[in-house]
Amino acid sequence: MQRKDAKTIIMYYRSIPEMKRLLQQERRELEDEYCGLHGISMDGMPHGTSPGSPVESAAVTLAESGASDRIREIENRVQILEDDQRHIQSALDAVNGRYKNILTMRYLNGYSWGGISARIGAPDSTVRHWDSKALIRFGKALEDAGETGEILGRATRARV
Repeated sequence: MQRKDAKTIIMYYRSIPEMKRLLQQERRELEDEYCGLHGISMDGMPHGTSPGSPVESAAVTLAESGASDRIREIENRVQILEDDQRHIQSALDAVNGRYKNILTMRYLNGYSWGGISARIGAPDSTVRHWDSKALIRFGKALEDAGETGEILGRATRARV
């Protein structure tokens, strides 16, 4: 795996929690909009202005709008993101301690080269060289973990 591909995947990994949060927020909004309990008052009895059961009406509206399909799609997408997150984390854990620290500081925490070199106590050029080696080792660990092609495809399509 090339360094640029490993870098793309680690940046994707960094954005997974935010992508999951946005998907779960969309799911909550859809569920709130089409929840059958909205037509139930404090006495526990369904009330509404339209004829028929408010729950049935909400179910029909849900089916017609395609929201239930979108909710299932969101659930599948969140599951894929969680699987990707586990695969990438296991590959990151397989990288040597110093190289893992550099990857974490640079790509997950957003430190500058100067910030990393100050924390590690090594020259800037050495830190950049270690970063290059770290990306290569991370790429090899990803290939060893499997499913690299699918993850890379999703990582390049993701808006990170």
